[in-house]
Amino acid sequence: MNNFNLIVALIYSALIIYLGLSESDDILTYNFRINDKLAHLLFYLVFYFLWQKTFVNWFNGKGLIYLFVFALTFGILIEIGQKYLTLTRSAEFLDVVFNLIGILLAYIYFNSKKRKI
Repeated sequence: MNNFNLIVALIYSALIIYLGLSESDDILTYNFRINDKLAHLLFYLVFYFLWQKTFVNWFNGKGLIYLFVFALTFGILIEIGQKYLTLTRSAEFLDVVFNLIGILLAYIYFNSKKRKI
């Protein structure tokens, strides 16, 4: 396990928690527009990638599945938190779907890369 990668993965996870559970009025708006669902896909693709990179030597076939379940559970918990812990946010099933797509893309990438080795 690489400590630097672990720190990056933890900071990124904290960023997702912050962005996911902040009141919508508190989140900075930027001049560029990005589709909310595409953002979910990209955030969770990177989330999976960073955690996989952190534990690269620990993840065999089962490890990748455990990471998949961890990433999906993390995203679902954020959505539940939006429903019950915030006043201006709501849980959306499509957010979970796009989180899942991002996780699946990263999982497929690493699984196919592992088989080539």
